[in-house]
Amino acid sequence: MTQRQDEAWQGLDMKLVIVESPNKVRKIRDFLGAGFRVAASFGHVRDLPVSGGLAVAFARGKVAPTYRMLERSARAIAELSALAQGAQEVLLAMDPDREGEAIAWHVSQLLGERTYRRVVFHAVTKADVQKAMAQPRPLDLRLVNAQQARRVLDRVVGWLVSPTLGRVGKGARSAGRVQSVALRLVSEREREIGKHNTVDYLILAAKLERQGSPPPFAAKLITWKSHPLGQRLRDLAVAEKAIAWCRQQVWQVLACERRDAGRNAPPPFSTATVQQAASVRLGFNPDVTMKLLQNLFENGHITYHRTDSTALSAEAVAAARQIIARDFPGPYLPHEPIIHATKAANAQEAHEAIRPTHPESGAEARGSGDEGRLYRLIWQRFIACQMAAGRDQITTIDVACAPGSWKRADGTFEAVGVFQAKGKVTLFDGWRRLAGDDATEEAKPKGEARKKGEPAEEDDEAQGELPLLNPGDELKVLDLAAARRSTKPPPRYTQASLIKKLERDGIGRPSTYANIMRTILERGYVVEQKRKLHATPLGLAVTEFLVRHFSGNFIDLGYTARLEEELDRISRGEADWEQVVTEASFAVLKLAQRAGLRGNPLQPPLPATDGKARGSA
Repeated sequence: MTQRQDEAWQGLDMKLVIVESPNKVRKIRDFLGAGFRVAASFGHVRDLPVSGGLAVAFARGKVAPTYRMLERSARAIAELSALAQGAQEVLLAMDPDREGEAIAWHVSQLLGERTYRRVVFHAVTKADVQKAMAQPRPLDLRLVNAQQARRVLDRVVGWLVSPTLGRVGKGARSAGRVQSVALRLVSEREREIGKHNTVDYLILAAKLERQGSPPPFAAKLITWKSHPLGQRLRDLAVAEKAIAWCRQQVWQVLACERRDAGRNAPPPFSTATVQQAASVRLGFNPDVTMKLLQNLFENGHITYHRTDSTALSAEAVAAARQIIARDFPGPYLPHEPIIHATKAANAQEAHEAIRPTHPESGAEARGSGDEGRLYRLIWQRFIACQMAAGRDQITTIDVACAPGSWKRADGTFEAVGVFQAKGKVTLFDGWRRLAGDDATEEAKPKGEARKKGEPAEEDDEAQGELPLLNPGDELKVLDLAAARRSTKPPPRYTQASLIKKLERDGIGRPSTYANIMRTILERGYVVEQKRKLHATPLGLAVTEFLVRHFSGNFIDLGYTARLEEELDRISRGEADWEQVVTEASFAVLKLAQRAGLRGNPLQPPLPATDGKARGSA
């Protein structure tokens, strides 16, 4: 800021608006016009120091974190301080989440005592920014303390547990409150795969046709002499005998069921689901996805991208319905808006889902690069979530081989073998017309959804249209053969499926998943090969050590999920952050000392320092 600019500023009775990112400054300044000065903090300005000790003291139930201003923030804070001195009012407009609330609080602590007001907008658009400016509020210290609690606990766990890993061996450098749970999931899956014994078995598949009434259809043997076949047929000679015998028997329809099945539209994206979908459909790792989302948000193209909600504003729903009515006339527009319930644990319902800010611009608004591809995915999901459900026709045919020739133990008779055919036909594509049948984040490469011991997914795929048959209809055998199959181990996690597991179990926050994935890979605990996550020998050893010494604490999914709920209760004003952090920290300390930690880093209190360094909201 030049002297002339400074004098002009000091001479005007203006309001200072502080944002995180410099990329927002010009856009927001244009939205606000005269009377406002917009400046950036350039992200976080204070944190617990990287070196020099734990930097958190505990005494008489109180928690005293000692924060230090980041070196890179010195220039930004000096400029903000100079601007604040001449401002009528200072408005803190950091991102609308706990992290943003904490950054706003840290900035206020460094700039000195005065009245600060918080403004929150969920999209960088003129309407959203001006609406937020008209509704300032005080800093929400509940959100600040919720973020402080997570930051302090993460530091405590790392500081207490990491030194004990020296007993594991060279390369075991760190453990983390949430990263260790993610590593445990990958490691346990690795061990399951290593223990799996492959079993070869046979299936009998028939090609059948109603006498003189094509088309033919395929059916698979599912029971033999009242027993489910499963993987019991393993002898080729036995299978060939069964085939020869079955060819000579009568084949009849036992039952034919036809029903309609609805396929509801998926909800709009949350942080976790957009990371999963971008990984599955676009091949982006979570780090890349989050950076692209940040750019899209800061440039005003999407709403805030760190959200676990699937809620949409009434205005957004109305905009989506207008586009559907224009581009997909007829039955594609439901009579009423669709409400998608948020399923994520501890979701912040005040937030919206990720959506385009100007959907009327179309799916191609952001061009053809990676940013454009991700934008199209978000746009399609947003519009599709308000489209009518798809409808499929499901047909199941049960076929008897040698009906009534097998006597059961109770004296009744039934077929020796029962074959089954399944078919699916799309009656109405609904939302799939826009987004495709594999548009959800659950779409996976073939075989990935198998459970341990199940046959390959293609064995169970439904055929297309099947004929509508009547019980008792006789069938002709066109072909009957045995096909060899093998049981498969459970699939390795991908980054997408691991994120899905963490989200489903309430582990960590969606905005931290990219960092979790990066950390376990960078530490050498996990390697990624063909998008599959493999636990390394080091990762397996670290997990074994942590489970042995910290079972019942942060390494357990259930404990970590319960702690996440406690941390979220802080944000709602239902729990005291210092009590939660103290209890959790000393529980880790006790186990860490048993695992080999010397001393007690949580005691005694830190010496007194200047008020700006010590932090508590």
